[in-house]
Amino acid sequence: MKKGYSLLILLLTVFSQQGFSGQADSLRQQYQKAKVKKNFYSDTANINLLTSLSLALRTENTDTALMYSKEALKVAQNTKYDLGEANAWASIGGTYYVKGSYFLSLEAVTKLLDISSRINYKKGIGDAHQLRGLIYLGQDEFKDAIREFLKALAIYRQLGNQFKISRMLFDIGLSYDELRDSARAFQYLKQARAMGIATKDLQIVAMSYNRMGETYYHFKQYDTAIVYHNKVLRGRYQDKWENAFAYSGMAQAQYELKKYQQAVQNALTSFKLASQVNSLWDQVRALKILGKAYAATGNFERAYKYTALMTAYNDSLLNDSKERNINYLHLQQQRTENLTLEKQNEVEQQKTRFNLLLMVAIGVIAVCISIFAFIMSRSNIQKTNLNTKLERRNKSIASQKEEISIQNEKLDALNHIKNQLFSVISHDLRGPFASIMQTIELIRNDDLTDNERDFILENFYKQVGQISAMVNNLLLWANSQLEGNNTQPADLDATKIITEITGVSAYLANSKKVALIHEYDAAKPVFADADHLKIIIQNLLGNAIKFTSQGGTVSIYYSDDADYQAIHIKDTGVGISLEKMGKLFKVVGKSISNYGTNHEQGAGIGLLLIKQFTEVNKGRLTIHSEPGVGTEVTVYLPKYKADQ
Repeated sequence: MKKGYSLLILLLTVFSQQGFSGQADSLRQQYQKAKVKKNFYSDTANINLLTSLSLALRTENTDTALMYSKEALKVAQNTKYDLGEANAWASIGGTYYVKGSYFLSLEAVTKLLDISSRINYKKGIGDAHQLRGLIYLGQDEFKDAIREFLKALAIYRQLGNQFKISRMLFDIGLSYDELRDSARAFQYLKQARAMGIATKDLQIVAMSYNRMGETYYHFKQYDTAIVYHNKVLRGRYQDKWENAFAYSGMAQAQYELKKYQQAVQNALTSFKLASQVNSLWDQVRALKILGKAYAATGNFERAYKYTALMTAYNDSLLNDSKERNINYLHLQQQRTENLTLEKQNEVEQQKTRFNLLLMVAIGVIAVCISIFAFIMSRSNIQKTNLNTKLERRNKSIASQKEEISIQNEKLDALNHIKNQLFSVISHDLRGPFASIMQTIELIRNDDLTDNERDFILENFYKQVGQISAMVNNLLLWANSQLEGNNTQPADLDATKIITEITGVSAYLANSKKVALIHEYDAAKPVFADADHLKIIIQNLLGNAIKFTSQGGTVSIYYSDDADYQAIHIKDTGVGISLEKMGKLFKVVGKSISNYGTNHEQGAGIGLLLIKQFTEVNKGRLTIHSEPGVGTEVTVYLPKYKADQ
C-alpha cells in the first residue's frame, strides 16, 4: 500500500463532511464569541463547534486541530455528555491518524469504541472500526483492515448511511486489490460504483473507476486499465487529486504497451496536478514513469533529470515512512493486547454457556439430583467469583494466559465428573427405577394373591434399599470431587467404629446366611476422619457380603507396624477377575459394577470413594483376590502420634 494514497483514502472516508477548509475562518469567529461566555464548558453545543473546527484544520495544522478536539472532550466530560464524548474521541483519533501517531490514534479509537458500546451509539461503533481499519490500511496490514471495514460496513448498513457504505465498499475493494485478489476487489469496487451512481455521489464513482483501472493494471490488462482511467478524466466529477492518479495510471499502462510518448505526456500532467495538491506520493509515481519513459525513447538527459528528482522526493517519502513504522511498533503491541482480551472474552463466554447447559441438564433429573444441583450451583458461584477476579487481574498477557489455563483445567475436570455421573445415572439407576415402576403397577392392578404380594413387596424393599445405597455413594463421591475431600482427622479406635458398622451389617449378612466375624484383642488407634473411616468400612464390608454366597464367611481382623494400623476385610466370595482388577479404583459405572450373589446392584462408585478417602487420610490400600476363592482388602491408616 502506498502511504500517499492511504492519506487520500482517509480524506475521502473519515472526513465525510466536505468543504470545511473554506469554513475555517467562520468557525474560528464562532469559537471566539463562544469562548468568552462563562458557560462555555457547560454548553454541549460547543462540542460540535470544536469538532467541526478541528476537522477544518486537520490537514493544515494538526497540532491546532488536536487542541480543539481535546477541548471538545473537556466540554463533554464536564457536562457528562456521553454522546459528545464519543464524538470528541472520534475527532481525536482522526487527528492523531493524520499526524501519523498510530498508537495514540488507536488508543482514542479504543475509548471511542468503549463509550459507544456502553451507550449503544451505533455510528460511533462503526466509526471506531472504520478508523481502526484505516490505521491498518496505512501500515499495509490489509487483512486486518478488511476485518475492521467489514464490521463498520455491517453497522452502516443497519443505519442506512449510504455515504459511509459506499466508502467502506471502496476501501474493502482497495484492500483486496493490494492483496492481488482481483475477484473480490472488483466485487466490492463495482458495488461502490453502483451505489455512487444510484445516489449521484460522483466522487465515489470516480474513485471506483480509478481503482478498477489500477486493479486491471496489476493484472496486466493495460488497455482496459486505460479505459477506466479515461472514465475519470471525462467524467462530470473533476478533482485534481483523482485526476493526478488517473493520468499517472494511464501513463504506467501506456509505458507497458510501449507507447512512450503518450506515457510521457500523461506523466507530466500527473506530476503537475500532484504538485498543485502537494501529494508527494503521486509526484514520486509520476517522476518514476517519466524517468523510465524518457530512457525508453533514448532521451537519457531527461531520464536522468527526472530520475534524480524522483530520488530526492522519494527520500522524503521514505523518511516519513520510517517515522510511521516506529509508531507501528506500538500499534502492533496494542493490537496483540486487544486480540488477547478478545480471546479471553470468548473463553469466558464459552464457560458461561457451559455452566448454563450443565445447570439445565441437572435440573431435569429426579429428586436425588436436586441435591446435586444445589452443590453445582454453589460451585458455579465459586467459579463466577473466580472469573471476576481473573478479569480484575488483567495486568499482563502472560498472567492472563496462566489464569485462563487453570480455569480450563477446572472446567475440564467438572465436565469429566458430569459425564461420569450421567453415565452412572443413565446406565445403573434407570433400570432399578423402571423395575420399581413395574412393581408399583402390579400392586395398583390388585390382581395378586397374598403370597405374590408378599414376595413382590419383599423384592420391592430390596430394590429401594439398593437404590438408596447407590444414590448415597453417588452423592458422597460427587461432593468429594467438588469440595476437594476436606478432612478432620482425630485419634480414633477403629474397633469401636467397625463394631458399630458390623452391628448394622449383621442383618444383611444373616439374610444371606453369611458368617460375619470381627476379631480384635485390644483398641486399634488410627489418626483419620471418622466419617471417612465409616464410609470406607461400610463400602468394603457391603461389597464383601454382596459377593459372598450363602454359607460363606466375611472376616475382619487387624495387624500393624511402626507407622500404620492395618484393617483386613477378607471374604470367601466369588473373587475378582483380572480384567476387573485392572479397572479397580479408576472408572465408575457399569463397566466396573457387577451383580452380587443375590443379584444385588451397585453404581460402581464405592471403590472409587474408598480409594479417595483412604488417600486423603494419608493411607493406602492393597487388594488380593482369586476368582472362585475370595478377596482380601487391607486398609492401612496412620497411627495416632502425639506430635500430629
